[in-house]
Amino acid sequence: MYKKRQRMSFANLGATILAAFVGAIVVPMPTQAQATIVNPENRAVRDEADRLLDLGYVQLKDGKPREAIKTWLYAIGYYRRVNDQSAISYTLARVSDAYELMGAKNPAQDTTRQRIRYANTLQDNGAKLESSNNLVSFEIAQNKLEPAAKLNKETLELALKNDQGLNTAIALNSKGLISSRYGNHFAAIKLYYASIARYPLREAIGEGYVYVNSGDSLMALDNYKAAIKDYGMALTIARQYRNSPLMAFASDRLIAAYLEVPNFYRIEELLQNRSSLALVMGERETAAVVQRYLGDLYLSFGNLPKARAAYQESYDFAAMLEDTSSLPLWEAYYKLQELERM
Repeated sequence: MYKKRQRMSFANLGATILAAFVGAIVVPMPTQAQATIVNPENRAVRDEADRLLDLGYVQLKDGKPREAIKTWLYAIGYYRRVNDQSAISYTLARVSDAYELMGAKNPAQDTTRQRIRYANTLQDNGAKLESSNNLVSFEIAQNKLEPAAKLNKETLELALKNDQGLNTAIALNSKGLISSRYGNHFAAIKLYYASIARYPLREAIGEGYVYVNSGDSLMALDNYKAAIKDYGMALTIARQYRNSPLMAFASDRLIAAYLEVPNFYRIEELLQNRSSLALVMGERETAAVVQRYLGDLYLSFGNLPKARAAYQESYDFAAMLEDTSSLPLWEAYYKLQELERM
């Protein structure tokens, strides 16, 4: 665990240094008169900017967000030389996404605000709505509910005015999240369902996460059966589109909901699938923890052979981790020792 935290702090330090680099490049803001005047004279400069933009996508896909950010910042420099403000705005959004992927929230927010300023200058409501929705999400995550609610209100009104289906759906979901943070779960659920109704077919994964949010509010209201239904919808969508992160997210919520009902045989099935999914995702520590829970479940049934097999798998998965003193490893070890004494 110490090594993991240390790696994370190094990543945040690198992100902070990179953030300073962003501030050095993305200035000044265009005036309205300049905004739409693209200089077409130097085609080589534009081609190089486009090449760097594509290269950044490749680097991000290869799991190198820091390299992608640097590449996109160079692309922005080239786009400035031909005064393509729309391309700068678009690339800023990609930089923000990469920062978020790194867990660098502050640089991601700063870059998002820069893009909003470009969108205002360019009168690009689509870009403004997309970035404003992202900024609301950042503020909700940091529990800054008052500024989040204020910006969300403005964003939702603009999205409805411009008939922006996806941005309206996202804004409604954010409004639901804010309501749930204030404890208004009935209002939140209505907003979630209104959001789901507006999600375009091509954005099914986003819809799946809204079902998870709805399930969370239903759980807070002790309506476990309804929560299971919504979590189940999220899991169905995840499986249909083979989206592992949503699959993991929905499965974890379903397990918690079934513990309240309870339905131990359904929990057994979900835990088995969750362990397999964790291995597919390369998350051995998660697989080790899930196998230990599965062992606990079998132990509660009095099925010692299955409990022993699950604890052994938990130990084996944890032993594959870099940190041989990890908590999952020792927990599995002690579980196996307890079984030996039975």
